[in-house]
Amino acid sequence: MRNYFQGNKEYPHHLSIGAVLRNGKGEIAAHYFKHFRHTSIGEFENFYLLMRETPEPGEAIETTLKRGLQEEFGATGNIVEYLGPIVANFPKGNTLIEKTTLYFLCDLISIDESLRAKDDPESVSEIRFLPPHVLIAAMKEQGLRINREDLDESAILERFSE
Repeated sequence: MRNYFQGNKEYPHHLSIGAVLRNGKGEIAAHYFKHFRHTSIGEFENFYLLMRETPEPGEAIETTLKRGLQEEFGATGNIVEYLGPIVANFPKGNTLIEKTTLYFLCDLISIDESLRAKDDPESVSEIRFLPPHVLIAAMKEQGLRINREDLDESAILERFSE
């Protein structure tokens, strides 16, 4: 069965659920990739991403969020608040995909990186907890450098930091 949440040539719209995972010091969890290659999105150097997961058909938003935290970070967290969306466009082959990511603020309960899903593309990242202002600056810079609006999540962090 095709996942209708994933954008394709015929229906170029994609939905993801994202997390701003906050620890007790107010730092935010992010994937850090020194080098990353993905067959459908390309090859990138030195960048950060928040947790983002595509829902499975019939899966509730909260379930997607909890699954994403577990698979990508090996973490559990409590949902605190809905922070809003980021709508961005990115190329997938010859198709421009419009991606809407719904972000939620989550407080960290526990993290064990050994529990990360080994088959998840993000499993090769280093997980870093950073102060929001440091992560905002890094994401703004990488958005300009890499020239992909879906790789700049600074707007949601700025909203969270207000």
